[in-house]
Amino acid sequence: MERVQLLIQNKKISILKASDLPLFYIHGSGCDATLWLKQLEELGGFAVDLPNHGKSDEFKIESVEDYAEIISEVIKEVSGSGIIAGHSLGGAIAQMLYLKHKNVVRALILIGTGARLRVLPKILEGLEKTPLETARFVAEMAFADKRFVDEFSKLFAERSKILHKDLKICDKFDLLEDFKAGKIKFEVPTVAIVGDKDLLTPVKYSQFFTNYGARLVVVENAGHMVMLEKPEELNKVIKNFLKELH
Repeated sequence: MERVQLLIQNKKISILKASDLPLFYIHGSGCDATLWLKQLEELGGFAVDLPNHGKSDEFKIESVEDYAEIISEVIKEVSGSGIIAGHSLGGAIAQMLYLKHKNVVRALILIGTGARLRVLPKILEGLEKTPLETARFVAEMAFADKRFVDEFSKLFAERSKILHKDLKICDKFDLLEDFKAGKIKFEVPTVAIVGDKDLLTPVKYSQFFTNYGARLVVVENAGHMVMLEKPEELNKVIKNFLKELH
């Protein structure tokens, strides 16, 4: 595995590259490319540090559209187009890539995400006023497997500013009515994957996508962070999906 730096809009975007497979992993709020190590090791592909995350430079980002704009340029530069695997906020970015930059999207893997991503006011306020306690609350909600809670409480507390900004961006993201009005449907192969114990983006969020061309896979005994809690199960689902694309 290697670190690759791309120059996008004269700034650095950092990527973990495991192979030339045009599979791009996009992490969620407050996280970075290392979230996908188990997927990179087994499946290959590229995991991107979003702008302002991990080893990427700072960009002016105010919306999911802004993130999608940068990621579309990354994909164009690396392989022209690819399969997009997005988790949570990353899943919102994947949807926006499909909406605004269709030419870079061959297929979609939407993990623990939704057409709308409202965030509890308690979390948004708490990350500003009581970041330590709120970071722990978010970590508790994110994992069914409580072994991860201490580590991610600390991580989210250290990253409370970018986590807060990301969650504010999530809170504004809303494609629900556009889906319902028939303005959006998936015309590329799409799978929606969710943990059966996901409290942040419940199963019904992913179920919703099945009305618009996606297939649903529910991973048992997993919370929001499926790639960490059930890596083997997730990898198997993705591997089978990739096989179907050929």
